[in-house]
Amino acid sequence: MRKIYFLLLITPIFSLGQQKSELVLGINGGGYFANKNTALIYGGNYTNYNVFSIFSNSINKPTFDQFFQYPYSIYDIPNDIKYSIGTEIGFHIGKQKRKTKYYIDFNFADINVQDFITIAIENQSVTQSLEPEYFPVSINGKEKRNMINLGITKTIYEESNLSILTPIFLQLLEMRLKENYIVVNNQQYNIIHNSSIQNNQSQVNSPGGYGLGFGSGLIFNYFINKDLSIDFGYHIQYSKTNFSEQLNEWGVQQSLFARVIVNGSKYLSNLNN
Repeated sequence: MRKIYFLLLITPIFSLGQQKSELVLGINGGGYFANKNTALIYGGNYTNYNVFSIFSNSINKPTFDQFFQYPYSIYDIPNDIKYSIGTEIGFHIGKQKRKTKYYIDFNFADINVQDFITIAIENQSVTQSLEPEYFPVSINGKEKRNMINLGITKTIYEESNLSILTPIFLQLLEMRLKENYIVVNNQQYNIIHNSSIQNNQSQVNSPGGYGLGFGSGLIFNYFINKDLSIDFGYHIQYSKTNFSEQLNEWGVQQSLFARVIVNGSKYLSNLNN
């Protein structure tokens, strides 16, 4: 995937830099809103070595016994787990010609999951309650998504320094699970994600894959001068998040971003001089 990023980055800069057309370069940051279709992978019971395995592990059990002090068991696990709003950064290369721009985006999103499992502690003799004490244990997940958008924008409104544009793009998406763990008494216990189809040992606990998608949105461009402008944009994309044959859902993802754009042709000319 890194080779693809490198080739797609160098090719348009080299080719457009040799042309008389206007090359624009941009850097952006914002928020990434992932749907919950694949968040269940972080729920604690998706893999063979899950939260039940952690609690029944003979190495962990003495530590848990000391912490909970009374008989305990897993009472509940998340059944509607969702992603938090993620951060997205990226850069943008485009060829501007009047009211049309052909472009390529490279965006990188970090998204997290945070929920809890419920432990039932059988300490009724102390609490004088008919029910056990329910204790929340944090469960967390971290995921990386890399996206390449190939698209075109059209100016649909223009007045003074403000323009409104609509993009249409195809998307190549890579997603990778980075971490999944629970925390008991400030100690992290990893949930192991193992796959028999993964030959690369370094990816045994980092399942992931590639997906395709397409999208559109709305961009407000504020023109500062001929060498600098700012975009405020919204993207909605319908994409396939392909973790495995069993988890390869299609769904809607969204992004909000701000982007600073400079005149790339002038920038490259100054570098050459």
